[in-house]
Amino acid sequence: MVAKRKKLDYEAAVSELESLVERLEKGDISLEESLKLYERGVLLTRDCQEALQAAEQKVQMLLQQSGQSDLVDFDPDSEAS
Repeated sequence: MVAKRKKLDYEAAVSELESLVERLEKGDISLEESLKLYERGVLLTRDCQEALQAAEQKVQMLLQQSGQSDLVDFDPDSEAS
C-alpha cells in the first residue's frame, strides 16, 4: 500500500523549492542526496503547477459566472485602461 503524501500549499511549496535550489547550487552534498532533493523538487513543482491550474480554473469560472470575457495573457508593458 502506497502512503498518500500531503501536499503543501503553493507558498510553502515555492519556499521549499527555493531552499532545495540553494542546497543543490552549493554543491557540497552527495550525489545520492542531490538525487533525493531533485526528486522532491519535481514533486513540489508538480504540486505548484496543479495549484496554479486550479486557481486559473476558478478565475475562469468566476469570469463566466459574471458574464465577462475569457482570460487574456498578462502583459506588464501594456498600460491599464
